[in-house]
Amino acid sequence: MKKDTIVQFVCFVTNLEFDEFLPKWEFYAKRLMNNKTETNLQQQAAESKNKFRYVSQHEWPDFHFTFMNKKQSEHFPEQKVKVVQAGGYIPLQHKKRQAEDDNEMLIVAFLGHNEYDLDFYKKLPFTRQLNIFQAYYESCTYGYVLEIYVGENDADELLFQLKQRTGVESGIYRECLVPQL
Repeated sequence: MKKDTIVQFVCFVTNLEFDEFLPKWEFYAKRLMNNKTETNLQQQAAESKNKFRYVSQHEWPDFHFTFMNKKQSEHFPEQKVKVVQAGGYIPLQHKKRQAEDDNEMLIVAFLGHNEYDLDFYKKLPFTRQLNIFQAYYESCTYGYVLEIYVGENDADELLFQLKQRTGVESGIYRECLVPQL
């Protein structure tokens, strides 16, 4: 990932199953894409409870600021899907990775703007890898977004610790296999 890369996090609140959600997400994601972007979609694991059922990441190398069209819907047409634009984030600590095996889980944690103690998160037990993204714009919904890779047996305990923190929205996610857009 290049230094000037911005990662756009888009979250989706819905009850749609993956097979129903994917075609609608693809239509939405294509509006954000150009030939320089990379996309990643994660689905909340069944054992996790979080308001965001899906989280989409769009990587923008050589980012140039553009204004969004205010008329674009924040819901998928005629569907029960709410789109939450979390905003653009810069990687502070990032190593591209996918779960090494079926026994590894990904916890995504969205930290509020009043959470500044990154050392707490760097010292979390059971963590195999920690990716940290910091808000690039003042208007971002969260101050930081964390990707925490952890063993399946330890995921629930780590998630419990995160949920005890004020201003942290977190859940366990699995990478979705999506066709190339």
